[in-house]
Amino acid sequence: MKKRKGLWSVLFSVVLTTSIYMVFYSRIESKPSHAGFWFIFVLGMSIGVALTRIILWSKTKKTDSE
Repeated sequence: MKKRKGLWSVLFSVVLTTSIYMVFYSRIESKPSHAGFWFIFVLGMSIGVALTRIILWSKTKKTDSE
């Protein structure tokens, strides 16, 4: 079986987190004592992971073609 590099799964997590953020935007407070702070933190982490995976994917794509 061919091993896939799951860009779709990474992008899915960003889309899911962003859509939940947009739905609950009016209820989110950015104080560290509230859950909204941690939600914003998770949103940033998912974007960071997605960017890292995309960069690594593009680097492996370049080395495969050479």
